[in-house]
Amino acid sequence: MTESPFLQSAFAESEVDNSLNDRQKTVLREVCDAFISTGIPVGSRNLSKSSKLTCSPATLRNEMADLESMGYLYSPHTSAGRVPTEKGYKFYVNFLVEFERISQLEESLIGKIAEISLETNTRQQDILKSAIKYACQKTNLAGILLAPQHAKNPLRSIKLFKILENKAMLVTVDDCGNINDQIVNIPSETSDDVLNKLSILLNAQLCQQQFHQYEQDYIEKTRHILSRYNNLLSQLVKQVQNSPNESDSDSIFLDGLVNFFDQPEFNDPERIRQMVSLLDQKENLLQLLAKSLDSKREIVVNIGSDSGLAIKNISLVSARYRGPNRSVGRIGLIGPLRMDYGGVVSTLTSLSNTLSKLLIGQSESSE
Repeated sequence: MTESPFLQSAFAESEVDNSLNDRQKTVLREVCDAFISTGIPVGSRNLSKSSKLTCSPATLRNEMADLESMGYLYSPHTSAGRVPTEKGYKFYVNFLVEFERISQLEESLIGKIAEISLETNTRQQDILKSAIKYACQKTNLAGILLAPQHAKNPLRSIKLFKILENKAMLVTVDDCGNINDQIVNIPSETSDDVLNKLSILLNAQLCQQQFHQYEQDYIEKTRHILSRYNNLLSQLVKQVQNSPNESDSDSIFLDGLVNFFDQPEFNDPERIRQMVSLLDQKENLLQLLAKSLDSKREIVVNIGSDSGLAIKNISLVSARYRGPNRSVGRIGLIGPLRMDYGGVVSTLTSLSNTLSKLLIGQSESSE
């Protein structure tokens, strides 16, 4: 089925990759499709029974061996079938997977949810909770949703104040006068003078201000003096850049954690414990999604090490939706590398479009 412009734009940034020939691409797609569907490593004999290619099992076996040597597939056990690697999944998502439109029945169900929400004048929070719950039930994955946030305003000033021997207060003020403060760790020997110089460097690096030449000269000298504090400066820059606009627990919604128990990849109790621990750290997840708000892509597919999650072999797919007063949010699904990317993208596409219509319409009706 033909992709919608929405889905095409989601992967517009992917460059053409000519490293595989047409037959290798077909084999990789069929291995990914089969493994995603069954969770069982794919052997050449079984693949030959369903393949669109008119090849012998021996030919398919050779192609799979070549794909393995190139890093797209691997064998979990000796003389077992093959499964896609992280590199294989990335190629599959960027160039091979078919993103079909959501079925009419599912579209009708989402439309019915929207209808009920409008008729009952449901609160924004309840609409968001309903959306993430539906996404989890539909895909059998864990869901994460970031409530609508406004884009960050440019920073006007940054200041560091020492409050304890090894802690300082980091205060930022944006162009609209909004003040944000957070406590940061500092080396115990850091003096007030050093903090003042760090403040100057942070202002020069992160605030939209024009400095006179003498100030630029002072900054260069300060950089030399503070060479021993480069690590602290880098840490402070990251904390300013990564701090979300709203860090309260109402900004993020989680659902579907129990779905991980149904995935064969999480039969190991230690893996379950890691995932529970990860999803329990709402502040980290909030920052992870808040970072993606500036992305122009409607759909972001982060596979494995690109997910930003502190667990291996996990993928995060998220969709951008629009809220009241030009705010934006993200609705996402977290699961194993072996997730149905086509189905996940289709579901999130429909839900994000529905959320945008509901929340913007709700805003207009309240004016």
